[in-house]
Amino acid sequence: MNSAAPNARTRANRAFVVRFVIGIALYVLGLLLADVVSTSGVLAWLPVLLILPGIGFIAWANIEMYRSGDEFERRKIAEAILLAFLIATPLILAVGVLQFSVLPEVNWIFAFTILMVSWIVGTIVSAVRYR
Repeated sequence: MNSAAPNARTRANRAFVVRFVIGIALYVLGLLLADVVSTSGVLAWLPVLLILPGIGFIAWANIEMYRSGDEFERRKIAEAILLAFLIATPLILAVGVLQFSVLPEVNWIFAFTILMVSWIVGTIVSAVRYR
């Protein structure tokens, strides 16, 4: 038996990294090309089409990583995502409503930041809970 052969978890991790890196590269390339061609005569939305396969690769990487886990890992991931949704949704909605009366206009990246931070909080809570 060859002890150097990678196990299923190692293969899943490698596949995740490859797909995720390809997705991020296509995503960044699409954003950069859209910015570069915005001053030329080319329609800016054409290079942005590169973002769609990038998002597809990122989604594929995450879905396959989720599917490769056992029931316990899936449960932890699902709980982290649930907590992220429960934290981020009311905050994003409150910010959106409060912009009409009290808060100044904020960039869209603010909502994305709330979502990502809440996902980190959900992951930490899930990791501590199942320690």
